[in-house]
Amino acid sequence: MQLPNAQTEALDDLALNIRKVTANLFATFKFTESPMTIPGTADILSHHPPTRLLLIQQGHIACHLDGKLVCHYEPGDLLGLTRILSLPGGVLSSDEAVVVQPLERDDLIAHIAADEALVKLWSYYLIAQLSWHQQALAQEIRPDYQPSTGFMHFKSGETIIIQDEDAELVYTLLEGTADARRDNVKVGEIHADEIFGALAVFTRQKRMASVVATSDCTVLTVRKQEFIELIEHQPHICIGLIEEMAAKINHLNTQLLQQQNK
Repeated sequence: MQLPNAQTEALDDLALNIRKVTANLFATFKFTESPMTIPGTADILSHHPPTRLLLIQQGHIACHLDGKLVCHYEPGDLLGLTRILSLPGGVLSSDEAVVVQPLERDDLIAHIAADEALVKLWSYYLIAQLSWHQQALAQEIRPDYQPSTGFMHFKSGETIIIQDEDAELVYTLLEGTADARRDNVKVGEIHADEIFGALAVFTRQKRMASVVATSDCTVLTVRKQEFIELIEHQPHICIGLIEEMAAKINHLNTQLLQQQNK
C-alpha cells in the first residue's frame, strides 16, 4: 500500500511487513483458480462476485473514495476484504493491465481456521492493516495552524516599513491606508485587508520600498518563517497574494505607460 503523496518510512516499513504476513498466510494455501489478467478498468471488483478476493501479483491498483484518490495497492496486497463484509471500501481501478490471483472468501476462512498459527497470523494482519490506515490518516490530517501574531498601530505619516531593511515580517493592513514609496516616490497604495511586505520575504531580498501610513493604521504582523508555514497549511492565501501582485503590476505598467506618453 502506498499513499498518493510521499509517505513516512514507518508507513513504508509497515506496508512491507503486511505484504510479508500476507505471503506467509498463503504459503500453503491451495488456489482453485488460475491467475488472471485484468485489462485497465474503472472498477475492478465490479466484474467479480462479492465473495471473491484478489491477491495482486503484478501491477498497481488505485483506490478512490468519494472520487478522491486514497492510496495505491501493490503486488502482495489483498483486495476485497471490506466488500465481503458489505462495508464501504472505495472503488478500485487501474489504467493498465494487472495480474491477480482470485480466491473465495470461504476457502480463505477455512484455510486460516484449520491452523492455530494462521489464526494468530491473521489477527496480526488485521491489526497491522488498522495501524497502517491510522498512521496514514494521521499523516494526511493537517493540524490547524495558528501562527503567533502581533498588532501594531501607526499614526498618519509614520513609517511602517523602511526601504532597504531586512524583511522579517509580513503585514496585513486591518484599518487605514498607506503608500508604498521607492526613493520617496509614490509607487502604490495599500488599503484595508491587503497583505504587504510578502515579496521581500519570498525573495529573501531587502525591502524594495518604504510603506508610510497615510491615515491612522492598525497592522497585523506575522514573522517570516511562520508566514511560510501558514502558506503551507493554507495554500489558498497564495491565490490572494498572486491576485494582489498581479493588480499592482498592472497598475505600475499603466503608470509607466503614462510616463512614457508624456
